Formats: sequence, structure tokens, C-alpha cells
Amino acid sequence: MKIRNFSIVVILTLLWSCEKEETGFTVSGKLKNAEGQIVYLYEMTSTELISVDSVTIDTSGTFTLRGISGEKRFYAVHSHTGSYAYLIARSGDRIILSGDANDLPGSYSVEGSEDSRLIRELTLEQNRTIERIRRLSNVFNDSLHSPDFTDIKLSLDSVYQGIVDAQREFTFRFIEENLNSQASLMALYQQIGPRHYLLDPDVDFRYYNMVDSSLYILYPESDAVKDLHRQVEELKQRKQMEALSAERLGIGAVAPEIALPSPEGDTIILSSLRGKIVLLDFWAAWCAPCRHENPNLVENYKKYKDKGFEIYQVSLDQTKDAWLK
Repeated sequence: MKIRNFSIVVILTLLWSCEKEETGFTVSGKLKNAEGQIVYLYEMTSTELISVDSVTIDTSGTFTLRGISGEKRFYAVHSHTGSYAYLIARSGDRIILSGDANDLPGSYSVEGSEDSRLIRELTLEQNRTIERIRRLSNVFNDSLHSPDFTDIKLSLDSVYQGIVDAQREFTFRFIEENLNSQASLMALYQQIGPRHYLLDPDVDFRYYNMVDSSLYILYPESDAVKDLHRQVEELKQRKQMEALSAERLGIGAVAPEIALPSPEGDTIILSSLRGKIVLLDFWAAWCAPCRHENPNLVENYKKYKDKGFEIYQVSLDQTKDAWLK
């Protein structure tokens, strides 16, 4: 009976170990210039880096980092120098990473994850673009006191715009070719300088919508995908409101009805002036430029009133006494 119970315990332990192995992922490999140093694995969210694992690299430069995630998430491997490599991983992945710890972004290679390979492709191109911009910035700074600075700046501006346009075109192709990969998410949020995003959600909405339409179906539980979906839905609502406003208030559109009391207490309806040339003016007693402009309005009214010109002023003051002054 004891032998049987022991066997059951061993079997259960093995099953538990296999299940644990299956639910996790590993990032292993070899890094140059990192022997005896610590390498870190972080999960990247939209707001923070979450520590997942760390390990001391052995004398041969090899390491293994471990994590657990039931869905694809973004991760960063950081070396002791602050150098990094971005990955996408989920449980069951066995990712192999190698490179130089002194320059992971420019040297690393990755196997075992197609999403991570795509991120590497994107990151390398982004870093090349940033380096081109950095060299351009150095030329700009070195030319500040040159007598030909104006001409030099015009030339540098043209080269800079060409560099940015090339990176944008690369990004558009990357997104279109990899819509099923979460690497396209990272493509949307590339930066080519401090707080300088390559894409603009308003200008490049087509691509945000394109990525959202694909990934939200494939990965509806992904936090990163849900964040993008919320952003896209908010953009859609705002664009709809802007389109509605343009339709209602655009050139040639019929103005919405306004009915407000005059100083004498009579209600004046804007539509009662239909057929005339009407200047709709919003002002307030506390607005100095408005008060400064009022004499010009009066002068123009006197000049053109016989030709059907009217002024309909709307006061934004909180009290009647203020706008009667």
C-alpha cells in the first residue's frame, strides 16, 4: 500500500511538473560581454514595466529567463548596461535570444517566435532612422554659427523630411503585411525622438483602424489590443462628431436655430433674418478684443444696412447687466 501511494505521488508530481513546464515560456540564449552580470525580463504594459524574472549570466554567457502568460504579451530583455531587446511571448514559447549586451537593439537575433522576429525587423529599421536623425542633428548644431546657416537649415529640413517619410512608408508596408501579428501594434507607436511619434492617430487613422479590425478579432483578451480598440473607438466617435458638426456648420450649411432675448426683452429668432446677409458674432463683456471690435461692427452695420446686412450678436456673459453695459 505504501509503495502504491508513493507511486501515485510520483505520478502526480510528474504531471504537475509537466503542466507547469507547459504553462510557462522561456527566453534562453547567449550574450557577449555579459558574463557574471544580471539579465532581466520585464513585461511591458501601456503604463509600466513589470519585473518578471532575472538571472545571473554564467561564465560562458548563457542564460535562461522564465515567465508565464496564457496570452501573447510584450516583454523586454534588459542587460546590465541598460541595453534591451523587445519580444512577444506566451506560455509554451521557447525563444532563443543572442547578441551583444552592450548593444542589444543593434545586435540581437531571435528564434522561436515569429512575432518577436518581426519586432526585431521593426526595431532595427527604427534604430537606423533614429541614428540618421541623430547625425543630421549634429550637422545642424555644428552649423548654427555658419554664415550659410539659412541655406544649410533648408537643406537639412528637406533631408530630415525624406528620412521621416521613408520610415513612414516602411511602417505602412510593415503593418499591411503583418496585420495578424501584434508586432503591428508596436509599429503604430514608434517614436523617432523624445515625445515625437512617427504616426499620428488623426492623420494615419486608416492604419490604426486596420490593425484594430484585425487584432481585436484574433486577440480580444489582450490588454494591449483592448487599449488600441478603446482608442480607435474614441477616435471614430470624435470623427463622427466632427463630420456632423461640419455638415451642420460648414460653408453653405443652414445655421442651427437660435432664439434669444434682445435688450428690450423681445425674443429674436435667427431664422427671422433669412434672406439677408447676417454676421453671427459671439462676444462677452469681459472679452477685451470683442469690445474693441464692437465699434467696427457698428460702423460696418451703418455702411451696409441698406444692402440687407444684419448683425446677430450672442452674448456669453452670465448676467444681463454685464452684456447691457
